[in-house]
Amino acid sequence: MLIAVPILVLWYAVQAVLSRFAGTCTMGDTDRFLGGMMLGAPAAASAVVLLLVAPPPVRWRIGVMIAIAPLALVVLYLWIPLAISAGVRGHHLCGPEFDEYLDAASGWERLIPLGHVTAALALLVSGVRNFRRVLGAAQPGVEPDCRLRGRELTP
Repeated sequence: MLIAVPILVLWYAVQAVLSRFAGTCTMGDTDRFLGGMMLGAPAAASAVVLLLVAPPPVRWRIGVMIAIAPLALVVLYLWIPLAISAGVRGHHLCGPEFDEYLDAASGWERLIPLGHVTAALALLVSGVRNFRRVLGAAQPGVEPDCRLRGRELTP
């Protein structure tokens, strides 16, 4: 677990960034966006599950957050404008200048940028949640998580 989450997040971020910039939009081709989502989304989902289920060891907590937060923020920075353009305004994934190819493209392809934004936000939120939970448990005078959920601790 200690190294799996940063590797999964790095894999997802590389796929998301490459699918955003690597390739051309010749005649409105959107295969690179779909490929990046198909290769990156399972890694992002696995990292979110690992962050929510199994917290990292004590000495790796800050390192995991330092690895996750910048990568998720980079993905958000790159994909939010495209999510607004394609997902909200209805333009082609390659840009408004390719709107003439919209009839050849599937409507669900516009959901790819929204999927990347959702995956990056899930990574960021689950990483921060994990970090705050672990930080709160390490602070003296703070109740453990099990007491916060309604279960009383017996000495």
